[in-house]
Amino acid sequence: MKVIGHQKEIEPIKKYLSKNYDSLSLLYEGKDCIGKKLIAFLTARGFLCEKKQGLGCGECHDCKLVNNLISNVYNKENLTPHPNIKFIPYEGKEIKIDQIREAISFLTLKSDKGKVLIIEKAENMNTESANALLKTLEEPPLNTLIILTTSNQNQLLPTIVSRLKKIRFRKLSEEEVRDILRLKISDEKKVENLSKISGGSLCLPFSIINKENVYNLAHSYYELIKTKKHQEGLFSITPIVDKFDSDDTNLFFDIILRFFEQDLQNGKVDNNFAESFISEFKKAKGAVLRGVKKKLVLEGMYYNLK
Repeated sequence: MKVIGHQKEIEPIKKYLSKNYDSLSLLYEGKDCIGKKLIAFLTARGFLCEKKQGLGCGECHDCKLVNNLISNVYNKENLTPHPNIKFIPYEGKEIKIDQIREAISFLTLKSDKGKVLIIEKAENMNTESANALLKTLEEPPLNTLIILTTSNQNQLLPTIVSRLKKIRFRKLSEEEVRDILRLKISDEKKVENLSKISGGSLCLPFSIINKENVYNLAHSYYELIKTKKHQEGLFSITPIVDKFDSDDTNLFFDIILRFFEQDLQNGKVDNNFAESFISEFKKAKGAVLRGVKKKLVLEGMYYNLK
């Protein structure tokens, strides 16, 4: 299981595992889609590994079962996972008290090999579930590993954060993003384009992989509003975007925003355009949310930008 990037973050994790604590509770904080969840699984593998070798030897029975779990999560397979790992994935809604109670009960079941609880995007716990977990973090069962991942630790209860050993994950470099994308995409030009607008995360590139038409239209539209050239192109783009569903529409706007952020960072837009873009972009997204036709919104944004 190849890990690209985050070698500096992995070193303290290995040290924590080597100390053989009675129990260990960790917080992995950093941008979404940078690999925190994968490293949480590999941390669990190291904790359960029969040889107690770093993030796991990868060859023992326990390591293979953890690898099965990783394949299930990332490749949608149906392999036998490790029975001593409880994973609460983020499913776009709050994490409720019943989920945490079930997880706590799981941790208290006796096991010679130890128990692992991983909570993805733990900032989505509601007040009840967070307080329930806090009690367990205050007195965790012996031989347990608890890992919370988050994109913003400030959205967690301070009392929870204070009971966790924190690992801050940096953004991926553009080269690391390219290396990861090459595992999924053979088109080098596409890899290059996606890595440039990644912003150090794989969220946007992974969303675009099978949405090349959305990417191309967003790129063309951004170039139109930036240069104000080839106005006729506007009237070929907007009718297509007008038929997008909500997911493609959000992706379209996300891509445009990333192009702008990239230009702003590289000093390729002046202050007047930057101020006008920020204002008009907010208005455009708000209008779409209110149900205004996307064609009219995008044409209005084009003409209103200075």
